[in-house]
Amino acid sequence: MTADRVRTDTGGDPAATTKADQIAQAIEEMIIAGRLAPGTVLRQDELSHRFGVSRTPIREALRQLAAMGLVSFTPNRGVRVRALDRDEWAQTFLARAALEGAAAELAAQRMTDAGLAELDAANAEFGRQTALLRDPGVPAAERERASFAWIAANEDFHTTIIRAAGAPLFERLIAGLRRVFSGEALWAPGSPADRLYETNVRQHEAIRHALAVRNGPAARILVQDHIMDSWRLLQAVLDEPPI
Repeated sequence: MTADRVRTDTGGDPAATTKADQIAQAIEEMIIAGRLAPGTVLRQDELSHRFGVSRTPIREALRQLAAMGLVSFTPNRGVRVRALDRDEWAQTFLARAALEGAAAELAAQRMTDAGLAELDAANAEFGRQTALLRDPGVPAAERERASFAWIAANEDFHTTIIRAAGAPLFERLIAGLRRVFSGEALWAPGSPADRLYETNVRQHEAIRHALAVRNGPAARILVQDHIMDSWRLLQAVLDEPPI
């Protein structure tokens, strides 16, 4: 998830966060994880009750989320979680491929043994959740839980690489681009999307190997290909009928 935002009205204390900042981050994380689906109406009174605050910090939090492109204000319809169209998604994945590929090339020279261990742990969890989601006998509730765990493990894998690059500007730009992918992506076992998810696991393993042997150019290409394959995977999931 994204880093904590700092407040600007606390006498220069960069560690303190405003209530609005905290609420904006909490809602952002729910959107990214898919717990607030595109089109969901965000009602200020309900959010005030949920977070135990007045409507003033709620309004500020919603303004922050709108500035990030996560929600939209519609006259007479309130605030809704924003859904991107496919053209916007395509542009986002192209930008991510370029930036995360460059970050991976930097990370290949800076990745520590501890970082490689983090990659191994994230990909092991990613593989476990993928196997669960590919099992046609898994109940719907367990599939939903596994989908959120799958998203978290994937985030951990990519975030470990980006942090290892030691390039804060890249990290901020990529964090903004990754926000636009939200929603739980459930697919039918045995479908074309199912096979693409299996490919994701193998690609993670290839990326990890390139980083371990310090092959920056290979890491860049592998990450770029992986992210564009992720875009093809997302399209396949979107084209599937609901399960």
